[in-house]
Amino acid sequence: MAEHDQQPTSVNVSATPASGGVSGLAFIVGGLVVAVLAVGYFLMGMPGIGRHDAARAPEKNINVTIEQPKAAPAAPAAPATPAAPRQ
Repeated sequence: MAEHDQQPTSVNVSATPASGGVSGLAFIVGGLVVAVLAVGYFLMGMPGIGRHDAARAPEKNINVTIEQPKAAPAAPAAPATPAAPRQ
């Protein structure tokens, strides 16, 4: 026959609180807060970019006007007829 151990085996089990869910939730909430702040920043027109500072270079304003001639140019004068050769 098989031999059996008569001494009982003790198993100690202790309950530990689940802490992974709380840190995961905090990470998700933090990401949502950052996303809302970024969207608000862009929807408000990115404040700070459009400031008119004195150190800013002046805007270049280039105005080009091209006008057509009022009358057509005169035709060139016809060349004078050459004189007859002398003999």
